[in-house]
Amino acid sequence: MLAIINAELELLSLIIKHPESFDSPTSPTFVSDLYVIPKSKDLGIIGIAEIVIGLSFLGEVVGKDGKPVPLVRLAHGFEILFNLKFGSIYDKQDAIFMRKPFNLTKTLDALKNAINKEARKRANKH
Repeated sequence: MLAIINAELELLSLIIKHPESFDSPTSPTFVSDLYVIPKSKDLGIIGIAEIVIGLSFLGEVVGKDGKPVPLVRLAHGFEILFNLKFGSIYDKQDAIFMRKPFNLTKTLDALKNAINKEARKRANKH
């Protein structure tokens, strides 16, 4: 037991004398400066959830292993990107599927309309 204590004291002494040798590499933490207006008309947190859920069902967002990422992991990435919290993404999914059929894809429809509007503006310039 004494040998272990002496070894630990020697290690502590080395750490104090040469701290640079003991620095563990840390990966930089990503901090996003993007925010979603929480209760905006066409987006908000539930709108981002709609996008996340749609991407998850599409199954074409993959991890390093090449396999589609689970909904929770995809949701977490969006939480980090947009500085928001879904709470339970599954609760948001339930809320989306409880919408009336004409509102089921409210945010995706708004995105489609925004792209079409811009396309019309660009077409009119030429």
